[in-house]
Amino acid sequence: MAKQKDFDAFLSNIEPSPTTVKYISSIHTNLRGYLAEHATYKDIHVHTFLSGSYAKHTCIRPKKHDGKRDVDIIVETSYGMADNSCDVLKELLDVILEKDIYSSAELHAHSVGIEMDGIEVDVVPVIRSDDGELYCIGTSDIDEWTLTNPKGHITWSSEVNANNKMKYKSLVKILKWWRRTNCPEDIKYPKGLALEKIIADNLPDSELNTENHLIGTMQAIVTAYQDDYISIGDIPVICDPCLENNNLLSNCSFSDFEAFISKLSEHLELIEESGTTNETWRTILGTEFPNDDTSTNNAKLAVNSVLNVPHRQKPLWNTPSGAAVMINAQLRYEDGKTIYLENNGDLIPKKCSLVYKALHGTKQPYSLKWQVVNTGNEATSQQGLRGGFEDSDNGINGKNESTAYTGKHYVQCFVIKGGRCVAKSKEFIINIE
Repeated sequence: MAKQKDFDAFLSNIEPSPTTVKYISSIHTNLRGYLAEHATYKDIHVHTFLSGSYAKHTCIRPKKHDGKRDVDIIVETSYGMADNSCDVLKELLDVILEKDIYSSAELHAHSVGIEMDGIEVDVVPVIRSDDGELYCIGTSDIDEWTLTNPKGHITWSSEVNANNKMKYKSLVKILKWWRRTNCPEDIKYPKGLALEKIIADNLPDSELNTENHLIGTMQAIVTAYQDDYISIGDIPVICDPCLENNNLLSNCSFSDFEAFISKLSEHLELIEESGTTNETWRTILGTEFPNDDTSTNNAKLAVNSVLNVPHRQKPLWNTPSGAAVMINAQLRYEDGKTIYLENNGDLIPKKCSLVYKALHGTKQPYSLKWQVVNTGNEATSQQGLRGGFEDSDNGINGKNESTAYTGKHYVQCFVIKGGRCVAKSKEFIINIE
């Protein structure tokens, strides 16, 4: 299991550096000021604001020529529905080209794009909708205005983040980086708002640490779309959170979405086979994820010795390979303080309560069986050895335990459906002082 500090370091590695943030700030500030003060365009310009991932604080480190538009600037104009959208976009292009530092500007489908030393800026002219509540975005090749709600998307993203203990935006950054690392050049995985909404629709318990939060989201996405859509040759409708009837996957092909789900499934299988080691995460997320410099042969030998104790009963079922089950463990101290535990992590004290939660993608109905294994001299002398199978006692996916005996102990979880085991976890080890 990768440590939380490694995920924190990874997030730091993939976020824009302070220098980049300062550079981007100067770019958009200068450009917005230029449009507001332009001799003729100032009469058309109403106001500007940032949009997209930079405004939502979900951007990842810029990468030159990866097709990513790093900064989105919305320009509200005084034009209306009766004005030609092609002319509005062309006028904005001409105004921007007047300034030498913007000589790379070119017309895109709905914006003017400017490449500036690896940072690509999208300048998007909009008009107010007829009811004045929303904006409309134009098209550069045909005269057409379409409803858009960039401010609504910023608010929505912040609300999802707040409702999930401020963990949603970090998850978005990680999965954006996952997409960049794994998406082939000839395939288009969902990106931008579509990816953000897919993540938001499939968030697990926000109490989970970053690793389990990520795995739980990956599992939920595969479970939500594999059987009900991919298996029958269809893709889901992903509704825009701010615009009714706008399908965010309307331009996504089945083969692209199938490849997206397939890659997530492949990486979940890798996690099941190899465990959540740093090396596994480096395979999934790239070399920006830190190396693990803490594992030793002695530590591995110590783990193997407790996994093979004689009082550990053999599973009652065949356990074919299937979706991985991850275990999340929360420790509550006597004074009420709670922390999340890492698998085989630091020593923890006695007289604390433990809550284990199983994370998996199995659809109900199912049941869970927990194998709880105690080891060590203290548990042996007090006849406290356990190695059998027990039911959940904290909801369908949870198990309550306590820290009673010094030593190395562990739990393992089995998902039972239709009388057979369809998935299992690896052993989650705790060390009691």
